[in-house]
Amino acid sequence: MRHNETVTLVPLFAVMPFVIFVFLGCAPLPLLAQYTTASMAGNVVDPTGAMVPAAEVTVRNTETGFKQTTQTDAGGTFLFPSLPVGVYQLKVEKPGFATYVQEGITLAVNQSARQAVTLKVGEISEKVTVSGDTELVTTGTSTVGQLVDQKRVLDLPLNGRTAQSLVFLAAGTVDETDRYCGLGCHGGVYPGEQQANINGSGPGGVNYQLDGTSHNDTYLNTNLPFPNPDAVQEFNLQSTNVTAEYGNAVGGTVNIVTKSGTNDIHGTAFEFLRNGALNARNFFAPKHDTLNRNQFGGSIGGPVVKDKLFYFGTFQGTRVHTAAEGRIAFVPTDAQRRGDFSSFLPDKQLVDPLTALPFPNNQIPADRLSPVSQFFLKTIPLPNGPGGQLTYSAANTAQTENQFMVKTDYNRSRHQLSGRYFFTDFDQPPEDATQNLLRAVGNGNAVRVQNLALNHTFTLSPKTLFNTWFGWNQQRGGSLSSAPYGFPDAGMKIAAPTPPEMFFDVGGYFTVSTNHLGDFDRGDWTIRENVTVVKGTHELHFGGEAVRVKNHLVNTFSMAGEFEFFNQLTGDNLADFMLGRASEFEQGGGEFKTLRGTRWGFFAQDNWRVNQRFTFNLGLRWDPYFPYQEVDGRVTCFQPGEKSVRYPNAPVGLTYGGKNHDASCPEPGSENNLLNFAPRLGFAYRLTQDGKTSLRGGLAYYYIPPQTSVFNVFVDTAPFSPRFLFNSVDILDPFGSAGVHNPFPEQYGPRVPGPEATFDTPAALYGVLQKDFRIPLLTSWNLTLERQLGADFVLRVAYIGNKGTFLSNDQKSLREANPAVYIPGASTPDNTQERRLYRDFSTVGLVSSSNNSHYHGLQLNVEKRFNHGLSLLANYTWSKMIDDYGWTNPFSRSFDHGISDDDVAHVFKFSNVWEVPKLNTAGVGGKVLNGWALNSIMAWQGGFPFSVYSGTDNSLSAVHRDRADFLGGTAQLDSGRPHGALVDKFFDISKFVPNAEGTFGNSGKNSLRGPKLFNMDFGLLKNTRINEHASVQFRAEFFNVFNNVNFISQSIDSQLSDFSPDPASNRFGKIFQARDPRILQFALKFVF
Repeated sequence: MRHNETVTLVPLFAVMPFVIFVFLGCAPLPLLAQYTTASMAGNVVDPTGAMVPAAEVTVRNTETGFKQTTQTDAGGTFLFPSLPVGVYQLKVEKPGFATYVQEGITLAVNQSARQAVTLKVGEISEKVTVSGDTELVTTGTSTVGQLVDQKRVLDLPLNGRTAQSLVFLAAGTVDETDRYCGLGCHGGVYPGEQQANINGSGPGGVNYQLDGTSHNDTYLNTNLPFPNPDAVQEFNLQSTNVTAEYGNAVGGTVNIVTKSGTNDIHGTAFEFLRNGALNARNFFAPKHDTLNRNQFGGSIGGPVVKDKLFYFGTFQGTRVHTAAEGRIAFVPTDAQRRGDFSSFLPDKQLVDPLTALPFPNNQIPADRLSPVSQFFLKTIPLPNGPGGQLTYSAANTAQTENQFMVKTDYNRSRHQLSGRYFFTDFDQPPEDATQNLLRAVGNGNAVRVQNLALNHTFTLSPKTLFNTWFGWNQQRGGSLSSAPYGFPDAGMKIAAPTPPEMFFDVGGYFTVSTNHLGDFDRGDWTIRENVTVVKGTHELHFGGEAVRVKNHLVNTFSMAGEFEFFNQLTGDNLADFMLGRASEFEQGGGEFKTLRGTRWGFFAQDNWRVNQRFTFNLGLRWDPYFPYQEVDGRVTCFQPGEKSVRYPNAPVGLTYGGKNHDASCPEPGSENNLLNFAPRLGFAYRLTQDGKTSLRGGLAYYYIPPQTSVFNVFVDTAPFSPRFLFNSVDILDPFGSAGVHNPFPEQYGPRVPGPEATFDTPAALYGVLQKDFRIPLLTSWNLTLERQLGADFVLRVAYIGNKGTFLSNDQKSLREANPAVYIPGASTPDNTQERRLYRDFSTVGLVSSSNNSHYHGLQLNVEKRFNHGLSLLANYTWSKMIDDYGWTNPFSRSFDHGISDDDVAHVFKFSNVWEVPKLNTAGVGGKVLNGWALNSIMAWQGGFPFSVYSGTDNSLSAVHRDRADFLGGTAQLDSGRPHGALVDKFFDISKFVPNAEGTFGNSGKNSLRGPKLFNMDFGLLKNTRINEHASVQFRAEFFNVFNNVNFISQSIDSQLSDFSPDPASNRFGKIFQARDPRILQFALKFVF
């Protein structure tokens, strides 16, 4: 979204007539799930323990007046299958017994609460009042989950006030956001996006629901922004054995419930401040960041009509100004800029790629230096450290974000209606790279997200309920380039878009990677209709949903061209750059697509209470998959030996979908998956009569459709927006040096030419779906033992395992389906194309669904419910994950079978909220000494695994993922060494040598482990009461309070080609990045 673009907002009042028509005028369709609600079940007995039938049971929300009534059945059992979250009073009446009243029952989202009631013989006019919450141990469902309640959301220290990060408090969760896709991703994203790996399901496997409707960015299968913490009531992560109501996820479902108004007016006003001068210095930075961050806003909610109509609203603004320190690159020295690489001798001899002879004294003649590289070096600073190291700061950048939310709730007899609109707008201009080209990073974004949720609950009878949800998401925005100039400005004979952008990677030295100019409009509509029927001991749920997905994308991705320097020519990447000889060059026509599709899901669930101690959870879900449709028919397939009829001039093997599709290519590019039936089987058994011990377990199948970014690959091929790849080119004239016609700018997209379209070869296919593509399936099983300890503690021990089948490699390395075949004695980089399996094509990247995974995990979890001013949550996960992702060797699947990239063997987490006990001190002393709270979040985890690569294509396969050869012994060094030793040599580099020519290396996949992580965030709160209805809260929050240095695994140089015997010049085995140091934040909040 460009900065001057206008995006229409949807005010809530504009849709209210539609709400009334749909939710009151239309008959409910068949389909109830606890997306925003809880259930309460229980049994009523007399003093002898005999069941009491026909007792009247009433629950009433003490904050809103919402009320429901039912009767116990012949077995003395009652059930409220769908209750809005909140605090309730339970009342039980039966002639001959005193009226039973229980206060203070808190129901949370997705909770299956149970309550035992014992009536006292007496007159109904008598009242027995007790205080207490529901049972702590889960005895009614096999689902394993974690509630994050309002107390945690509001009081725990949250870096950036991102409530979604609390998902990682749960056992079995690992944060992989910075390993896959963060702000600046291809396609444009927003702050707060996260990639959660839950129980080994990998990234992109979580379904987020906000007030019962989809809250997912289907482009990347990630969450949309959460509302600010003052607007979140609570959320629940259901991670294992999720019931059949939930689909479109293999890693679990997160249900977020926003706040609603109550019968009392409540609100907040807040300001959170940061200043870089108060923060510690990053390990690699010479000085502190210049950071100024302000977050401000407030909330208010209350009644319009008591017990009937309520409102709630909130706003938060964020302003950030910073210039990050501690960026590191390796740039040419003054001598190297003149072609003098004599410092490499005697360890590395450069070779002239034209003559295959050594450069005398490692000096490149001045007339051989590329004018293009000389042009770029004008805006690349000289090194300021040993071995060509340059440590520099980012340019001053600014971020602006505004979000607001409004919500209304209405209770009318048997109808409950809710409407909520959420909006967030984020803007970050690109960095200024005019003085330092290395600052041209892909960070310019402008994104607007809107979300609308409407809900109607109709209670036909106490045992029959209908629930309707309607949701709408829209994400509009774009990416902005930070390039100060383009390739043509350097004299290169190459077409380029306007405004300029660029990408070139001098492996092991430095990278210039600007964002591309683009716009997107994506989102979805959701309609979900559910019904719940209680029949005796059976609680039946059945229904379905439809999610209509759109993804419109217009961007200049790859239109400027991309150059890679892979150490293939002279023997050193930097020398290749100085000569202007790139190992690989690609250029494309951009990405332009209009994608639409519908996700369908239907389910039936029976929660069968066999007796008071045993419950079966039996469910079946059907998730048929219909591939998304590209509206203009820009769909390609790769079918070797097949000739296209739609485009007769296309090279053999390239066929097309669309309305007039070829027989070998389905209209959407892959076939329907109609047999996606997902059974959900589970049990819950009360091991003890008092309900303080339970054993639960189950087996479940889950399907998830691919993220829509996968379908970009359809339009990245000829004749729509072709992409071309060549090896060993002169960057001054890449097409000319490859001996082919330059197809650009004539073939810049968007294009949907007629059948007469012509084709240039070799064509590059950067990603095509296999024709029989299957959506991923995860089979999960668990066995869980829970035991209540004392009044408020629960201990949970769980074994969780799963097997992934038909896994897609859309977030991993694509399978190279057209490698070059190694011919002993006759293989060189220059004859790569002649050795490929299909000579009319260069690279052919296949998006396959043939990967597999296995996960086994043991989880120990201890939780204390908030009482007496204290709550805590601690858990430890010991797990192992194996998969066969990678495709390092395209000729052998088993080569990449091993420890998964996502495997973290040990994870321990702890969090607490502690209100310091009050002192019996009045007056000013009491105001000062009382009202304090100490809160914290701590995480410790083992390192991510990584492989050691050769950094050169010694296999001569053109895959460029060769692993190094391992000499034996132990390469993993002690991670407890001093920081300086870790940074200088993280692993024993002497154990690795280049792989032999024609091989892919003998070192194992992910044979080493990266740095461990330890982080503790601490919050100090002081609440001072002004009067009975208002207070002021002061907060001091310390993120990474102990200033622990957490090195980043991805920054380890594991490319053997970067080795140098000179310690000052060597980069192999070193670490170059660390996570944030200690950060301080102060806040003031007014609460009323």
